[in-house]
Amino acid sequence: MWTHPRFAQVGIFPHNEYTGLRGAKDMIGRVSRRAATMVLAVGAFSLFPTSDAEARGRKVVPSVERGAQRWTQRTSRALLRIPLTVHLATEQGDPVASRARVTQWVLRANRALSQAGIEVYVHDVRHLPRGWRAVTRAQQRRKLAGYAPSDGTIHVFVTEELDKPRRRRVRRRVRGLHWRYRGFRRDLRQREYVVVTDGAPNTTFAHELGHLFGLAHSKSSTTIMCSSRQRNLLGFTGNQSSQMRAGARAFIAKQPARYGAFETYADRR
Repeated sequence: MWTHPRFAQVGIFPHNEYTGLRGAKDMIGRVSRRAATMVLAVGAFSLFPTSDAEARGRKVVPSVERGAQRWTQRTSRALLRIPLTVHLATEQGDPVASRARVTQWVLRANRALSQAGIEVYVHDVRHLPRGWRAVTRAQQRRKLAGYAPSDGTIHVFVTEELDKPRRRRVRRRVRGLHWRYRGFRRDLRQREYVVVTDGAPNTTFAHELGHLFGLAHSKSSTTIMCSSRQRNLLGFTGNQSSQMRAGARAFIAKQPARYGAFETYADRR
């Protein structure tokens, strides 16, 4: 049997007159094997479950709304609530600041701290004895620590003066400070507190809490941690909020077990 050379080149029939029938049988065998492979592949694919786009033999459009609900579902985050003990300096028996003034500071601080999941609240208000209207020296600050034991609360002292006499004529005055003992006296270990003056802006208390929770000063005038901030509509950045939350947990962890701050759970998006 003779086969055209072009057919032989593409492998349909071999170019040999004695093997033409054998070549035809080989081609039929190859076609049969390929058909059997395709049938097996289709059968195996039918064993997989039907996708969302096809159900019961009909096409179905995937539910975008159902997927969006999975993406935006609410998650629970612990709200760290830490109590405050407010110490008011007195002058002739009267406190230097009113409780309404302190409440303004607390509300403003909580507005800034909300991004970090932290909330502070007034647990107790106490009056300091006479002589604490001005706290201008390091010795006074160390003595003031005697009123701030580690009892699970943040101690806040309100005075009238924090500037040294030679700085009282300076335009930028000290309105608040964060104090932490770093010496070797056992009776003062882990003692720390914040001080805010009566004439301080509403953001000063939040600024000092930022220091207590581990933040340093910032050069950005758009954050509360900037010492030269000019506006009241300021807050903390995302990185600052994360750092403060870790600092708040560290503060809670080192408090005595018989006291302790509180944690409640609030839904946050």
